[in-house]
Amino acid sequence: SDLETSLMARPQLSFIQKLTKTQRKGPSYPILPEVDEQSETNIDGVYAIGEIAGTPLVKLGLNAGHDLISRIGPDLKSSRGSTSDDVYDLLIVGSGSSGLAASVRAQDLGLKYITIEAAAFANTFVTMMKGKLLLAEPDSLEKTSRVWFEECKKEDLLQHWRAIRDDEGLNIREQERVVDVQGQKGNFVTKTNETEYKSRIVVLCMGKAGNPRKLNVPGEKEFADRIHHKLLDPDDFSNQNIIVIGGGDVACEAVIALAETNNVTMSAINDEFIYPKKRNIDKVRALEADGKLKIILSSAVTEFTKEHAKVLIGGEEEVEVQYDTAFEMIGAELPIPFFNKVGIELANTWNWQRWVFMIMSFIFVYSLYALKSFGKEWVQFPFNYLITPEQYKAGITSIFSVAYMPFSWMFSDAAMANILADKGFQQGYLYSGLYTLIMIVFGYQALIRWRSQASNKRYQTYRYISLISFQVGFFLLVNVIGIQAMDIKYAWRFYGLYQPFPLFFNTFFWWYPSDPRWLFKFFVGAGLLGSLVGIPLLSLWHGKRFCTWICGCGGLAETLGDRWRHLSAKGPRSQSWEFQGVLIFFASVIVGLIVVGWYNMDGSNWWWKSYNYIVDFWLVAVIPIALYPFFGGKVWCRYWCPLAAYNGLLAKWYGRLKIVSNDHCIQCTQCSKYCQVGIDVMAFAKNMQPFDNSNSVCIHCGICIDVCPMDVLSFETSKPNSVTLIKLNKSTGLPT
Repeated sequence: SDLETSLMARPQLSFIQKLTKTQRKGPSYPILPEVDEQSETNIDGVYAIGEIAGTPLVKLGLNAGHDLISRIGPDLKSSRGSTSDDVYDLLIVGSGSSGLAASVRAQDLGLKYITIEAAAFANTFVTMMKGKLLLAEPDSLEKTSRVWFEECKKEDLLQHWRAIRDDEGLNIREQERVVDVQGQKGNFVTKTNETEYKSRIVVLCMGKAGNPRKLNVPGEKEFADRIHHKLLDPDDFSNQNIIVIGGGDVACEAVIALAETNNVTMSAINDEFIYPKKRNIDKVRALEADGKLKIILSSAVTEFTKEHAKVLIGGEEEVEVQYDTAFEMIGAELPIPFFNKVGIELANTWNWQRWVFMIMSFIFVYSLYALKSFGKEWVQFPFNYLITPEQYKAGITSIFSVAYMPFSWMFSDAAMANILADKGFQQGYLYSGLYTLIMIVFGYQALIRWRSQASNKRYQTYRYISLISFQVGFFLLVNVIGIQAMDIKYAWRFYGLYQPFPLFFNTFFWWYPSDPRWLFKFFVGAGLLGSLVGIPLLSLWHGKRFCTWICGCGGLAETLGDRWRHLSAKGPRSQSWEFQGVLIFFASVIVGLIVVGWYNMDGSNWWWKSYNYIVDFWLVAVIPIALYPFFGGKVWCRYWCPLAAYNGLLAKWYGRLKIVSNDHCIQCTQCSKYCQVGIDVMAFAKNMQPFDNSNSVCIHCGICIDVCPMDVLSFETSKPNSVTLIKLNKSTGLPT
């Protein structure tokens, strides 16, 4: 038929097209309101929980509503004062799982509340397919709300919840749509299509079920009686020509329910199934193989007529698909216009304030590092024109004298005089001291954050203790122990033991005939051992864990940068730029060989100076740290670090560490959201596909494992050329 001969794949994108193409949000990265850890939006007193905050499960939604009101309710009640009778303590928008639990908890606490529902009570469940099974997951999580819920069909849940609503007289107004919220905390005015309400705070528990996405094509309105967005009862349809438009789980489940008794065609815009779970993909493909279903990928419905849906395939050829009934199952939309009207900011939205903040961040980080490097040619600009060397020396010595006081008692007066005379040592000490202090403070905060979320807390505990210990240990080794053991002239070389080449070049640079041979042999030998033996061995059993357990650069990203990890660049375009690290790795090898061989280990040449200025100044120190609040902490590690690239190449070649998935993925998006190197973890998890350094830039931080509410992910290692898997202890990551 014309349809069968027109099914074609889209042409493959070229490398340049992959780097420059428009980024389209995938299923792992929904657009949601920006909320803090207390579920509060950018508007003080307006909270967002439930589906609009990325909470997809019934039990999680119930807990979110109950826990929020439990947290803010007592203060609301105690601070009520002489509020007039027409002012509610809180106004709740939505009566799904979060809204119902919030309403029940507010009533239990004696709060004056009202809940506004745009459609029917618990409308998300009303519009589910007949007999839809609702699982009480995650099993390991205790339900905090007293609202009834256990594994059941949707009809049972609605029966219980309607009984709660009626028996307890919950103050829920149905079929009334909120259109605006104005005012400030303590004095909000919420307008609906019927009236307006005053409240002290507003809790948004809105879902997306009442706002289905539409095609907006000709004929959609004219034949609206034949176009549906929900399949309530498959038994209502038999012996019909049906077209299902969409490529997600909802569309697949509709196709599976309809295909046995109808002539079904499925049209999806993507050239492969990227949204559904693997089990649903397998079922629709089996129906296709049995001749019970036609699947048209890379297609879009462009028009509805009385008898046909016009379908454009591959952007080139249009065919007509006969239909009696059409289902538009292309997802639902958050009420973005409503958020914009109210002034609620969406996550990771760029505006002029954010651009100004980024410019200020660059100026601050550049200034900090330029001052730290004052006296070193290019990197000191413009401070070499603003400060004289004498002024700089006097200022830094004064600061250093105070900062070094905890260790000064260990040195003789003559030794301290030498230390106070060495500007380079003082610069390094102050910068590394600040660096270490930041890692301690923010590392502790990150440790507490992830321990509170992880079901097994040991992995993150060990990881953060390791990161902080290495940083503190080498700070002391370089700045105190090394000075005591040898001399200022050599103590800084201990950093080469901590940061192997090609991250730290200077293990192999600036050696002269007058230097002690044992020192030369020790540090150069240790450098070669770390780069040629240590990293390869780590790559075998631990993948790229060096980045998240040991490395100081990765350590700052995992501590200071942790609060912004969810902002990492996501999607195929950002992933296509990851090749840069390999280029810098090969550049580092070339520069290293030239300096060691051609220049006899003397770094005073344009090869090293150029590499140092571009990579060690801009790509290590300035750009990535300045971008922490905008693209997360791993810009350097992900895109430019030559050691990470070297480690990744080895792990890709023969590494055995991977992250595997079971079949419990609910596509909540949390794993992808918190991946600091932008891996679409959910895409692997929902298809039960392992990922490692052969198909990703995973650094094995384990955060995706800890944020998963269903315990879907876990570490495993495999023996080469064997199907036998060695289970790793989930808490330690070590073989059991």
